[in-house]
Amino acid sequence: MISKISSVLMSAFVIGQCSAWALADQQPQWKGTITKDGDVVVVNNPKKPQYSADIFSLEEDLAIGGQDSADFILGEITSVCLGENGAIYILDGKEKNVKVFGSDGKYLRTFGRAGDGPGEFKVPNRIYFTNKSEVLVVDIRRLSIFKPNGDHVRDVSAATLDLSDACPDSRGNFFAYLIVRDMSNPRYELRKIDCELKTLFVLDSSPLPNLARDGFNPFFPILRWSVLSGDRAVCGYAEKSELKIYDAKGQVVRKIVMNTDSPISVSQKDIEERTKGVPPSILKNMKIPKYYPFFRYIATDDEDRIFVLTFERPSGRKGYCFDIFDAKGRYIVRTVLPSLIPLIRKGHLYAIEESDEGYPVLKRYKIRWKL
Repeated sequence: MISKISSVLMSAFVIGQCSAWALADQQPQWKGTITKDGDVVVVNNPKKPQYSADIFSLEEDLAIGGQDSADFILGEITSVCLGENGAIYILDGKEKNVKVFGSDGKYLRTFGRAGDGPGEFKVPNRIYFTNKSEVLVVDIRRLSIFKPNGDHVRDVSAATLDLSDACPDSRGNFFAYLIVRDMSNPRYELRKIDCELKTLFVLDSSPLPNLARDGFNPFFPILRWSVLSGDRAVCGYAEKSELKIYDAKGQVVRKIVMNTDSPISVSQKDIEERTKGVPPSILKNMKIPKYYPFFRYIATDDEDRIFVLTFERPSGRKGYCFDIFDAKGRYIVRTVLPSLIPLIRKGHLYAIEESDEGYPVLKRYKIRWKL
């Protein structure tokens, strides 16, 4: 009897294994290569992604903004971050304040206001949570720090830096993105700086545009970047179809070669959109390239996937085309997302959109993977 039971169990195990192997065989294989160049891992991707677009989908589950209540009317959604218990912090660049909402979208409070005094904002552009669970608002010439309830803690002057962004890491330092107006080498630069804003090391850079030399190019490629786990960062200069991953010490440890399709010609529609409101004196010296740069922006999620915004326009639908790479740098899927620079955390995508009436709206989508 025991022998018969063992035989049945073994048969079931074999059938189960065969089914698992069959399913594995049905999974499309990634067709790139991974090699090493010294200490650097090089991921050479194929032109086509591993999976079709249907492995990734979004389901809207929350919208904030556009309502009649004054608490919900947002002037300009400049940046978004998440606090404890999923609280949503929205930096309003037009109203120059921070509005806080619960994970259910319920309005909780507002803090900050326009001005030059402590805890006031002049040109706020980014918002983060620090390793001490404090709210950091990156303003022109300074960093403003608050408790989650909105109480102002302190301001850190950044007057010596031409600072565009300062993303905190887990050690109390910052990834600082700034403009270096060096006469011999003007550039955008990504640095790691400490809590006193002193430079620890430089990760990457790209040239500043020179209007006198190069003319006005609304598609000028610049350095893009985003943070990864372990105080790492991914960077890319859009003149090349390549991304670099830096470790916590600022060393390149991985290169991701994207091998995209043929260059995309610059469209007249994009030229019109990007030159709207530009003074005629500058347009006289406009020089439009034949092709777009290789990409527009880079975003990352909390599982270290890399989302690369391309210049391709989706056919017959709204949104923006993104190429998605897994944590190893393998090209897995191309899809359409509703936002230029999405925030992707805890299985949700937060997208800055616009209501039918023209009001800014923050929408949250549940992400579904079929991997």
